[in-house]
Amino acid sequence: MTDERWNRRQLLRLAVSGPAAAALAACTLPLIPLEEADTDTEPPPDAEGEILSHWQPFSVGHRAAVELLKERFEEENSELTIDIQPVSWNAYWDHLSASAAAGDPPDTYRIPMGLAENHIAGGHILPVSELLLSNAEIEKTYLPWTVQRAKRDNRYYGLPVDVQTLVIFRNNALYAQAGLDPAAPFADLEELFSQALALTAQADGKISQIGCQTGYASAWLTILFQQYLQREENGATWIDPATNQLVWQDHPAIFELFNWFCNLSAQTGDDDFLSFLSSEEQFVLDKSAMQIGHPVYRRILEDLVPDIDYTIVPFPARAAGQQPYTAGSHWLWVVSQSAAAYAEAAWSWVVFGTNEEAQTVWHEMAGDLPGLTELTAAARFRPDDNAAVCIDSLTHSTPWEWVGWIEWITEFSDARDKVVNEGEDPHETFEEMIDNLNETIAQYTV
Repeated sequence: MTDERWNRRQLLRLAVSGPAAAALAACTLPLIPLEEADTDTEPPPDAEGEILSHWQPFSVGHRAAVELLKERFEEENSELTIDIQPVSWNAYWDHLSASAAAGDPPDTYRIPMGLAENHIAGGHILPVSELLLSNAEIEKTYLPWTVQRAKRDNRYYGLPVDVQTLVIFRNNALYAQAGLDPAAPFADLEELFSQALALTAQADGKISQIGCQTGYASAWLTILFQQYLQREENGATWIDPATNQLVWQDHPAIFELFNWFCNLSAQTGDDDFLSFLSSEEQFVLDKSAMQIGHPVYRRILEDLVPDIDYTIVPFPARAAGQQPYTAGSHWLWVVSQSAAAYAEAAWSWVVFGTNEEAQTVWHEMAGDLPGLTELTAAARFRPDDNAAVCIDSLTHSTPWEWVGWIEWITEFSDARDKVVNEGEDPHETFEEMIDNLNETIAQYTV
């Protein structure tokens, strides 16, 4: 887009025209009366045909959703065109890094929340325009944990999209065969383990049915470690702000949870069993009885087998009687520093893309959970018991505490594999994982 600065009058036209006003009002976002516009400001130049570039990694559902939102936004704001540049997941990171290094990043883009602090402290992104949303309005509108990592020095630097939590998926047919009730929540982690053992089958000394799919090691270890700190250590974070290092070695229970997970993986799963199939494919083919996953997995499972019979239950407490907990993940939709001259226009697109109307689009077309507080009670997001469990999980979540992103996936998976598949010592592997992740934290700290 050109460097023409958008004045208050043009911003108001973008923010409150047509159906956008109703959508913003419906999700408690502010509407600024037009009569409050600064009449001393010179009329803005004709912005017809100006372009805002937008990047995000695309799944089929996310591509369709953002294209629909672009169409609706441009209908209401003819002075702007949104140039959506599709980038594959694998290529996204290289494209984003290269564009930033060349000084030509997209005007708006998405980052996983684990990169938020790096992009904020590095001066790569702009704070949310206070002409559109004040801090109080952001905190009233969005689920607190979905904007927690976007805040620095009393300003917010992004709005949440692709909101997900972690829940447990159960294959009803395999549960019935084992004489277990798929609808009964776990009492605690040990009941999950005992059920996984009961659901594991062997033939000729080899796994023929996975009791619990543990391939998503980064999800398992994140929720196990954070749940312990949140529920048993008064909400402690896993990075000490004084040292900028992990505190896991200070809590023997965290190593115990790492070892528990490795045992679960070794005794109830087999990485070589049907390894050419995804975990979702194993699940729908009745080769896997249980797995951890994001609510968006419902879309994947039902695309594979439309009439699949499964049940979703909450992740269990470490000990019976504890308050429910899950770890929540999301991405942040941000505005780059390169868009400083027209930040309000760029933020108007981001606000539009995260308002109540947009939340419904993302949910229906891409399987995302709503990120607005008031929508956790909306009946349209709770059509059945599985959906209700997913929506309820939003209310007892805290954000993943990774600093960085891909490195955590690699380190968690490698640590599990070293213990389970290569027979390495759990204590030594745990310590090595901590050392490597502390280096990652330092790498991403500005």
